[in-house]
Amino acid sequence: MLSVAVNNNFAPLIDALEAGDNQALISAAQAAVSKPEEAAELIGRVGLIAMRGDSDGHAVLTLAAASALCRWLIVLHHVLGADEQGQSNGLPLIIQSLLAAAPAVKAGLNVTPTYPQGFFPSELSQNETMSSRMEQAVYGRDGATVESLLFGLFGTGADYRTLSIRIYDGISRAFQENGHALLCAVRGGQILDAVEWGQDMPNYIHWLTPHLPIHTEEPAWTQVVRSFLQEPQHGLASYRTRLAAPKNANALPLRALLLSDANTSRVCQGVYDALIKQGASARGIGSVIALAASDLLADIADDQQELFERVAHGLLFASATRLIYTQVQDIEGLPLLFTAAAAINALYKDLGPAATPPQAARPGNAGGGLIAPALLESLSAQIEERDLPAALASARRYIQLDYDQRALFGVIALGAAQADASADLGHTLQIVLAAGDEYLAWPAELASTSNEGFLQIALRATMLAKRNDLARV
Repeated sequence: MLSVAVNNNFAPLIDALEAGDNQALISAAQAAVSKPEEAAELIGRVGLIAMRGDSDGHAVLTLAAASALCRWLIVLHHVLGADEQGQSNGLPLIIQSLLAAAPAVKAGLNVTPTYPQGFFPSELSQNETMSSRMEQAVYGRDGATVESLLFGLFGTGADYRTLSIRIYDGISRAFQENGHALLCAVRGGQILDAVEWGQDMPNYIHWLTPHLPIHTEEPAWTQVVRSFLQEPQHGLASYRTRLAAPKNANALPLRALLLSDANTSRVCQGVYDALIKQGASARGIGSVIALAASDLLADIADDQQELFERVAHGLLFASATRLIYTQVQDIEGLPLLFTAAAAINALYKDLGPAATPPQAARPGNAGGGLIAPALLESLSAQIEERDLPAALASARRYIQLDYDQRALFGVIALGAAQADASADLGHTLQIVLAAGDEYLAWPAELASTSNEGFLQIALRATMLAKRNDLARV
């Protein structure tokens, strides 16, 4: 249900955004939100407008990341209590993301979308399925049919899981533009999450379709993945009927395999063995793939910001892949594991000697004593000062004291809200979200394997980013 404050102050906020009046925008946002849940909702509502004017996808991805980051602030708000500036309410994330998305929002205000006639399942020919028709349309680069098929499913009253799995199935064996299609599909869905879905699915479908892999540029390894999955001996159906508890420790060898010169077929076989023969879960494998992606980022020096951002797309794609298995259980989504693994392996090979190990960080001194609020306040100051060793020391102490780690990442999210989202196209927010999500979702069965790399990436992304003063409210 939409909150009264957000609803009452939404029109003034949009008017201020359209007029470019930053002070009026800040005032409207302050009036609209008193808690982070409202911030997430407000950003989501703006995202629905941005979808109508966002041609490259970056505005929606930025808003989706900001909205999702507000989830961590819910815990942080309880730990720190109310603050006069509204920091823990999510106000900095609102301001930074909305101003970055302003061009798309302004364009969207003047668009009245025209949706196509849906192609309904009842219109399928004999022996044809929505899945096969979608695959044919995607690989035939027929965007109009893709959109019509999705609108047909929507017209039947299908729930979001049914629509989502058709989207994931259609793009699971394709990879273009650093995995942009999957990022749009997953993060665009998070915009709908923020506004509780409702009747906004047509807006999402219409925006998403041009971002799906219906273009021509693909790396050669994608065909190897498709060929591997088409072979009868590599069927995935048995995953559906598995009754045993997941054995996610069996996914750990994939980490070394992906960071090697193994060919794509060998990488696919490794994923298949872990998933089908050795009993690891899709989520567990997704986590290990994301960890391998984080290893690549760890080897990039701080002065290679452009390379850091490019390689971070591997983590963004791997994190989005793991996330879908929290939404859907259908085996049609499993091929994404093979695509994600092959993508990280290809990225490792592409980097070659380009990545140089960063200098060893000096030991840092944690501040803030032993009380959670004091530790978090120290961490916030260390992020502001770009003191990575000290920030890591404070974060480690906080974790060792077994405080809620979502509040820790809430502080990092507020640090990321100081990054110039217009300049970096929202990548800092997206990287912090992906790294934090993977850290917090790390499987309990893999607790003996360190996942601190995700924490370091989140902190590094926040500290390396170019900053502005827009969110200092």
